[in-house]
Amino acid sequence: MYIVPKEKRTCFKMHLPKMFQLEKSVVCAIVLIIFQVIGLCTKEVRGDSLNCSNVKQLFESRKINITDVPKLPLPGNTGRLCSSGPSCCSEQTELLLKASLRHQHEQNIRQQLTTLSAVLKTRATKFDEFFKDLLTTAKGGFHDMFKRTYGIIYEQNSFVFTDLFEELEHYYAKGKVDLTDTMESFFNTLYQKMFTVINSHYRFDEKYLMCVSDHMKELKPFGDVPHKLSVEIKRSFVATRTFAQSLSIAGDIVNNMLNMPLTEDCSRALVKMSACPLCQGLQGKTCYNYCSNVMKGCLAHHSELNNEWNSFVDAIDKVTERLIGPFNIQMVVGPIDTKISDAVMNFQENSYTVSQRVFNGCGGKPLLGERQRRALRRTVRSNAGKELNQESLQFTGRGRQKEKAGLDLERLVKDIRMRVKDTKQFWARLPYQTCNSDPSVANGKVNETCWNGQSIGSYTHSVTGDGLSNQQNNPEVAVDVSRQNSLLNEQIFALKTITSKLKNAYNGMDVEWIDIEEFSSGSGSGDGSEGDDTEEDSGSGMEFPTERNRPEPVPDPGNDQDNQLHPLDDSGKVRHNVSSSGSSVLSSQRMSLNRALLSYLVPVVVMWFGSAISDWLQ
Repeated sequence: MYIVPKEKRTCFKMHLPKMFQLEKSVVCAIVLIIFQVIGLCTKEVRGDSLNCSNVKQLFESRKINITDVPKLPLPGNTGRLCSSGPSCCSEQTELLLKASLRHQHEQNIRQQLTTLSAVLKTRATKFDEFFKDLLTTAKGGFHDMFKRTYGIIYEQNSFVFTDLFEELEHYYAKGKVDLTDTMESFFNTLYQKMFTVINSHYRFDEKYLMCVSDHMKELKPFGDVPHKLSVEIKRSFVATRTFAQSLSIAGDIVNNMLNMPLTEDCSRALVKMSACPLCQGLQGKTCYNYCSNVMKGCLAHHSELNNEWNSFVDAIDKVTERLIGPFNIQMVVGPIDTKISDAVMNFQENSYTVSQRVFNGCGGKPLLGERQRRALRRTVRSNAGKELNQESLQFTGRGRQKEKAGLDLERLVKDIRMRVKDTKQFWARLPYQTCNSDPSVANGKVNETCWNGQSIGSYTHSVTGDGLSNQQNNPEVAVDVSRQNSLLNEQIFALKTITSKLKNAYNGMDVEWIDIEEFSSGSGSGDGSEGDDTEEDSGSGMEFPTERNRPEPVPDPGNDQDNQLHPLDDSGKVRHNVSSSGSSVLSSQRMSLNRALLSYLVPVVVMWFGSAISDWLQ
């Protein structure tokens, strides 16, 4: 029982008025009761009545799994962290609390970062799947249309078009393709093929075909289709791939930040903020500003990403405008069959003029014997005014399918833009979001009658600014702002890189990518989808005839010449599929030429000489 000091008893007697001295026993009783109440309150505040079994229940209510709680309160200064007054936490208990709270904090941050990474990765995967399906559909539609329109001529040369789609697929999958060279090589090969087919009664050697190619830019046999289509494909494919790769890499960056370790000072601050009031039996919530300072110190390196992340979000937003506008990949890939068909028909309409100009520029027509010349004259007369056989084109439902695909693309891209835009200021908001999600932290407007790190009261410190440099003044967590962090620097560099590439894609410039694995090497995480592609199988799975397994040419009884176009040996351009028997074919050509010279040279000379004498005699 609390005893009133002796001096306090006498003081009341001296100051009591005379009229109350007769009732001094009553007055003393009242005074004793008052001091008894004060004594009880004092004991409770000092922890004399602290019940450690209740403290254990408080830990369980906060989902802190601690069983090593003393049965009786320990005097102050027993622990290392919670030393202000009696406590139910020993030094060993504090160590267990530190490990538990550290794990709890890491799980909380992991959940938030994993959610963000999943948003980016999921959208990147959806966009990737949509584009691959789009390219597969376009390739199938192209094959069906050209087979129906040009028949056997297309089937004999379908590898030219298949190679084009394979190059486009390889660019999207790996990025190591020059799209300008790809389109130039495609139209150059198509030009040679068409020139050979249209002039099928002449035999063109490699040197002559090189001359034919040299005149392509001057003659423009396909009109302006090659230039327009090349520009459209390049800027659309660059923007599309950059968009998809940037989303995926951004997801990897978020995953890599999961490996950012908590400092020892952060762990101590977590114990002081979340465990010390429980150790003293206090059930008040943590002051919001106090929690904000602790989290800003613990997440100092995370918040350093904020500025670069915001730049990335802005760049994604701009590229999105291009993808649903002038760089719309659906508007390029969807009608690619009709655009190339227009180029083919444009060549057909001007085939005679183009052929004559090539003959004039390449030293005339190849020499033929009299029999070949007579066959040529008959064929020219019979084919006068004719073009390559074209059946009527049927596009039933294709227009509606393309329109639907275009709407799906726009809807998908807009959804991605909205999701990414919502992540702006994510890293600066992360400390506040962590406090908001903690039920043991008071409302943001409450900074009085809450746990301030020492007692239940007001938190007087101001909240520090965002970013690493501002944490040198953090009153709750000691942060070494001068120490470099390699993991953080790698993620900042990766963000700057993809932002720069997005800006180039927005401006229609070429984008060179290094291997995507280099961006995600920090964590070893990711969904591994990029590793599924191989050199042998990087396409979408559509089966088309290639030069290795294309159909055998149908023999033409009116043409006894070798009309096979053999690939040019030009290492400066993109190489198309070449059969392994190329060298033997060239050897057989030389042998055929030698036999032709031996078999026909002398008879032809004799016949010509006899005809000349006959004409002279007449």
